[in-house]
Amino acid sequence: MNTLNASTNTSPFQLHIGCSPRIIPPLQRPSTDETTKDQRARLLLMQLQYDVMEAQDSLLAAKALQATQVNKHRSAELTLAIGDKVMLSTRHRRRDYTSGNSH
Repeated sequence: MNTLNASTNTSPFQLHIGCSPRIIPPLQRPSTDETTKDQRARLLLMQLQYDVMEAQDSLLAAKALQATQVNKHRSAELTLAIGDKVMLSTRHRRRDYTSGNSH
């Protein structure tokens, strides 16, 4: 419920509700400032918007990191010319043909 996602660095609960759930009741009384419900709603929406943008940035950074790691183990591009001989795998060709997915 409140576990941080490795890619977004936030919990799904926080992205959906706008705050982390409280397990222990607060030790202080809520402040009785003069903010109106409208101001509090705007602040909550701004915080939600900020959290979503942070999560999107974190996902983009994770995606770039994953691409970097994958590309470390990728082999060089093959350069084929017309007339080059290649081996093709026909392992699933019969199954694809009988299921009607042949191209």
